[in-house]
Order: sequence, then structure tokens, then C-alpha cells
Amino acid sequence: MPKIHIPVIGYKQGGRQMMTTAMSAVDLVSMVAKPEAWDPVKTTAHGNRPRDNNHMAGIVNYLETEEKFVLGAAVLYLTSKEAEFKPIPVPGVTTEIDAAQVGTLAIDIGAKFDIGDGQHRIGAYEKIVQGRDEDDPLIERLRTSGQPLIIVIEDDPKHRAQDFADLQRNVKAPTASMGQSMDRRQPINRELADLFDDVPLLQDRVEYFKDNPGKLSAKAFSFKTVRYVSGLLLVGNGYRSPATMDKAVNAHFEGDKGDPEKARAALKDFWTSLGELVRFADVVDGNVTVPELREATYLTSASVLYAIAFAVHATIADGKTSVSEAVHALDQVNFDRTTKTADITAEDTIFAGNLIDPETGKIVAGRTAWESAGALLFAEIAASIHGSDSIPAPSSAEETASA
Repeated sequence: MPKIHIPVIGYKQGGRQMMTTAMSAVDLVSMVAKPEAWDPVKTTAHGNRPRDNNHMAGIVNYLETEEKFVLGAAVLYLTSKEAEFKPIPVPGVTTEIDAAQVGTLAIDIGAKFDIGDGQHRIGAYEKIVQGRDEDDPLIERLRTSGQPLIIVIEDDPKHRAQDFADLQRNVKAPTASMGQSMDRRQPINRELADLFDDVPLLQDRVEYFKDNPGKLSAKAFSFKTVRYVSGLLLVGNGYRSPATMDKAVNAHFEGDKGDPEKARAALKDFWTSLGELVRFADVVDGNVTVPELREATYLTSASVLYAIAFAVHATIADGKTSVSEAVHALDQVNFDRTTKTADITAEDTIFAGNLIDPETGKIVAGRTAWESAGALLFAEIAASIHGSDSIPAPSSAEETASA
């Protein structure tokens, strides 16, 4: 049977023949079989999970907008009847005992790769290739770019499925804090990284490796928390989807409608003023450690910070109150932890019944909790600034979104 030959580097894992190579996206999409749905009862094909169209659309957008793109290797399968690896010794470079062997992969003409891992990447390529003309600049860019591949000779469909499970199990995704702080394409991430050196409270107190600093950690907040708090300050709580909120936040720093200087000033004023509140000021001045602050108050809790940012955003929406004025008004609020573990009331803490479970004293997770707490903090700020608590507090996402 006629063959096509692909240059590869061959190696073995677990006794199986594997190869690594690269193909252009344009060539690859024509050689891949359409993934079948996973069904553990079937034995004719290992199958795959349903394609997530939103995820695939995100990859398409990434390929369209990012010239210096990078995509990880896809895992593809062929049977021993369809393909054969033939090593080609390179004198002075390779030997028979090397883990890696330069060679060729001979594939039957008409054979199709079975996708083990990477169906969304390949699906995105397919959408682009099928939806654009041959002379489109993106098609040309993909034609001259290589998609890395790991090709496995494996006849057993169920073993192919086991590989997929093993690949997912053995990969550790970065924390949200680490991933976001490394992603310099999003303006908010760049802005925050630049801000940290200018704000005393944030200097050396932001955790990148964990999303929740430990009880004894010297870090006060995770990058994830600082990022979301900053987003709430700029756009409020009217966005339910993280992607939609990111778009709204980033819009402050880009495009014709953005006002980067104003947004930067708001963020700097917020975090600087927060560091000037009595409890935080003790940490900045070195009189109290972060673990001591964490043990004595609720101020390092992400939910409390969300509530503060929500309240400040709602306050400054009138266009008359500054960020600094709104934050400093919170110095009248008692953020100390209550020592009670039951029958907790508003006399013990302003967060009783919203962020604090009255029966256990534990912090309650969830958007409803910090929004309710934020509404109370809004009222406290209004009372401090205007000398009256008659100003109605925002009670829903819709109200702050329209503010």
C-alpha cells in the first residue's frame, strides 16, 4: 500500500512506540478523524468528550489576534497496521541506545489520526481553515507554523482512553493567581504588576503561588483576590461571567472609550487608602504582622475585600465622592473578629448574618454574602460622609451595574 512519510523523533514510553513531530495546521486538519463520543461500552473507538464550542471559539480568537501564539502538543493515535516507525541512524549524532531516534513515520495513504488529547486545538484550526480563503494571511501564517504532535502507535481503544485519563491526572494546572499574574496580555494584569511597587500595602504582600494565603503566611492577599477586588472597584458587581467582567475591566485601559489614567488613579487611590486604615496601617508601619492582622480581624478575607470594593464603587458612582474619601470613611467600621462562636449578632460584628454565620462564627462563602455585606458598608460610608444613614444601599447587581 502506498505510504506517506513524516520526519519524526521516535522514543518509547511504557514499552510503546511514540514519536514527536510537527505539522502545519492546514495539513493536519485533513488527516484527523472526527472524534466520536466517549462510550465505555464500545471497543471500536476510544472516543472523546463533547467539544466545548465556547472553548474552541476562544482558541480561534487567540489564533486570530495573537501573532506570536503558542499551543501545546496534541496526542494522536495510529494502529500498528496503519503506521510504522523507521529509525535513521545519524553518524556521530545518534546511537541505538539513545532514548531519542531520528527517523520517519510511514503512514498508509488514507489513514486518519485518532485524537487522544487536543481536539479543541485541532477543531479551532479546522474552523479557521474551512472558513477562510487560501490566500488569507491567517491561513498563510498557520501553513508556515507547526502544530507540535505526539503520535502513539496503539491498537487498543481502551488503552487510548486510559492515556487521556492519565494525561489529565498527571498535569497540574497553575493556580489562578499564578496564571493571571503571568498573563501580560490582559491590561489589568499588567497594571496591577506595575502598581505593586507604588502602594505600600501591596509591597511584598501579594501571594502568586496560592489563591488563598495560609494562616501564618506573611502575604496579605493573593493576586487573584487583588485582581477581582480591583475589578469590582472599576466596574461593580453587575457581571456574572468572569470573561465578561474581564472585558469590562480591561476596557478601562484600552480602546477609544477607555480612560487609563483615571482607572490607574482609582486603583492607586483605593489600595493606598486601604493601607491607611488603622488596622492596615499598623501592618504597613511594621507594628503588626500579617498573621497577627489575619487572626485579629476579617480584613484579609477575600469576601470582606470584595464587600469593601463593592461599597466604594457604589459610593463614588455619584461623581462627587473620591475613592480616598470613601475608603477612609471605613475607619469607623469595626473589622475585628468576634470571639463568639454562636448567637452572633450585629452588635458583635457588622458581618453577622451576611458574611458571618451567626451560629458558627465561620465566614460564609458566596456572592450573596459579600454583596449583602457590601450594602451595609455602603450605608456606613454614606453615614460617615453625609452624616445620615438614610441613603439607600445598593441591594442588587443590576443597581450597581447601572450606577
